[in-house]
Amino acid sequence: MAISGINGYNLYGYQNAMNMLKLSFVQNTQRQAVSPVKRPSSVSSSSSVYGDIQSFLKSYQSELTGLEAAASRLTGASSRNVFNDYKAASTDEQVAVAKGSYRLRGNTDISLNVGALAQAQKNISSSHYSQETVDEGADMDFKITSGSGEALVSISSMNENGTAKTYNQMYQEAAKAINAQSSLGVKASVSNAEGKVSLVLTSKSTGEANGFSVTGNVGAAAGLENASVQAQDAEYTVTENGYSQTYHSSSNTISLDYGRIDAALKGTGDTRVYTGVDEDEVVSAVEDLVKGYNSVTKLLEENAGRGTGAAAHLSSFKRGMADEKTLKALGITYDKDGYLQLDKDALKEALESDFEGTQSLIGGQFGIADRAAARAGSALSDSVQRIVNQDLASAITQNQNDNYAGYTQFGNFVRSGAYNLSNYYTVGLLFNMMA
Repeated sequence: MAISGINGYNLYGYQNAMNMLKLSFVQNTQRQAVSPVKRPSSVSSSSSVYGDIQSFLKSYQSELTGLEAAASRLTGASSRNVFNDYKAASTDEQVAVAKGSYRLRGNTDISLNVGALAQAQKNISSSHYSQETVDEGADMDFKITSGSGEALVSISSMNENGTAKTYNQMYQEAAKAINAQSSLGVKASVSNAEGKVSLVLTSKSTGEANGFSVTGNVGAAAGLENASVQAQDAEYTVTENGYSQTYHSSSNTISLDYGRIDAALKGTGDTRVYTGVDEDEVVSAVEDLVKGYNSVTKLLEENAGRGTGAAAHLSSFKRGMADEKTLKALGITYDKDGYLQLDKDALKEALESDFEGTQSLIGGQFGIADRAAARAGSALSDSVQRIVNQDLASAITQNQNDNYAGYTQFGNFVRSGAYNLSNYYTVGLLFNMMA
């Protein structure tokens, strides 16, 4: 896998680097045809050194870009940081459950009183034992009328052989006939409780406008013409900025704050719907930042001898993201090995007691995320020859009798001064050509 690169350089700069590398390899190939390399062990050793440097630079890039990404979730300059990622919530989710729809504002505070929930109409017939036979003449011949249409239901009480049907049999046949009318807006079912069955009609949707009526001869389904639960709209009052307004809705899902918040009504009563930052997400983002910072520091500690740049960046990272007093205020301390550690409960307590102050220490200008991002950016922008200059010097010395081995080309190319390798982001171009 090659290191990605080139960054913001234009096409001409990219092509220039390509041409220089190709020329270098052509010259090497031509000279090897005259004087072939006779020291395979040296070439093998060179390849090993090359692979080691390549592996380090891949890790270097991966760890630092990972730290940059973690920092961007917390810096104020980023539009997608967790401090701008507002969430909607309800103080009593037995009354209403709230969630953001789009583009939430951070200062929404709404008082919500739910006076009634929206209901679907339900009609239930009298109940009978499942295998009990119906009375003679208990034929069903009724009409269901809803806002979306009507359906005629005719069920005989007698089988073709002249025997009486059971209540379960008649109710099942009626339910099947009703459910075949998909556009009616009413669904039918057969309830079975403790061996007794009844025919149940229910509106497919809540709200007063979705009610229905049953007229005619209900026969064996006595009582089906009466609603046991009336169709009903939800009624709720919204108070915001001192102004109250009462609304009605056929659904228990309502919109608040001009459509920014969806609320699912669950019961009657009072609740407060508000928006704010999810403190758990802030804690999680800070935890990722600390892990990323420690990971980069560890990598630099293990590889500081590779070059002046690696050693210099280690020194920078060792200075920490802030002074110990500031870090402690965020629940961050140093462990026995000198790495950062986060007390998540302490950070959450700081957010709850002084949110704005804690936010500033984390994501403000010169906050810990800003400093971490700056150090990561500086390390990524450093020149390749400075980051691993000791490795390069060792590789070139090792192959001084093999002028055209891969790392001699690498060293010559770096020393050529081509601006295409002036920073680390373009190292992928070189490795892509040599891999």
